[in-house]
Amino acid sequence: MSISLVVLNTNSELGRAFVEKMPSIGLDVRQISGEDLTGSKRLRDPQTLEIVVCSSLEDVQLCTDANLFNYSVLLSQNLPSAETLHSAFALGCIDCWLMQMGSAELLQRITVVENRFAQMARRLEDSSHQRLVNMQLEIEQDQLQGQQIQRGMLPKQDKTIDRFLCSRWLAPSLILSGDFVDYFPLQDKYLACFLADVAGHGASSALLTVQLKNISWRLQQKFGSLSFNSPGAMLGWINTTLIDQSIEKHVAMFLGIIDKETNVLHYSTGAQFPPAMLVNAEGQISVLEQSGKPLGLFPDAHYHSDSLEMPIGAQLLVFSDGVLDCLAPADLAEKEKALQQAIKQSDGAPALWDLLRAQFEGLDDMSFMAVKRLS
Repeated sequence: MSISLVVLNTNSELGRAFVEKMPSIGLDVRQISGEDLTGSKRLRDPQTLEIVVCSSLEDVQLCTDANLFNYSVLLSQNLPSAETLHSAFALGCIDCWLMQMGSAELLQRITVVENRFAQMARRLEDSSHQRLVNMQLEIEQDQLQGQQIQRGMLPKQDKTIDRFLCSRWLAPSLILSGDFVDYFPLQDKYLACFLADVAGHGASSALLTVQLKNISWRLQQKFGSLSFNSPGAMLGWINTTLIDQSIEKHVAMFLGIIDKETNVLHYSTGAQFPPAMLVNAEGQISVLEQSGKPLGLFPDAHYHSDSLEMPIGAQLLVFSDGVLDCLAPADLAEKEKALQQAIKQSDGAPALWDLLRAQFEGLDDMSFMAVKRLS
């Protein structure tokens, strides 16, 4: 497989600086303009990886329009804002490189991108007929478009709802994910947050996340009625909804409702593992264990609600079971201990995600939600 590294719109100061930097670390780079990119009608060669380095979101958009969005990389002088990163990845950008990166780190990041597409190329080489190759590429494009739709359904990263900071991170094992996270205000008094893990992964599990987003909207409409006055009652309704629609997938889920006036977290879970944790400002961890059944399997399942106070600085941490694959111990109980130790050693939720992500091997979808009381 051959690699082609190109810089788009090198008339920008950042683009020129990147081009000048590359020879010093032993890399060849071509320069192309927007006209070169959008004017090209060439078919994608599955044996050639073209990494298009973009110094702005407008350039990333050009790659999307040219049907090269799965090869684009955002180049930035310093760490971009969460909103910029979200926009870039929503357009299909695969990574973000910083000019301040050292040669070794930049080469490592390029190698990660190369390895990802080298694996894809090897799979394509095993296809003995060109029609199968074309079909594979078409499916991949469809899934990448589906990935963009999934990302668009997620709530804003680092969203502040009154005095609570809500964050989420997801890493799919394939292109599409069966994990889903959402958080949103309920009336004026409450904040709802949930993490759902659909059994399995890939396209079939990902389709159910669309239903979960619809459930978010319906919860906002129904909350406050007699049958929707607690997290346990809400999970019961979701369970019935999934069973009535004959969806042959079960879902593990954590659902929390925070009373913003009393600062009390009310929560209920269905087969959610590892259990959610509440970490106070001093780093002490409370494990929120429950034994609810998975949603979508048992018509008579009952889900109860528990509650505890969220003091200032406390942070709710919720994980899908994919995080356990990132922890070294083989025993589940030891994995839980290792996760708690990682929480204590990490300086905040983003650092914890970076630690877990560094060990991610793509065996299962992995997701993480954090809700912190600021004041």
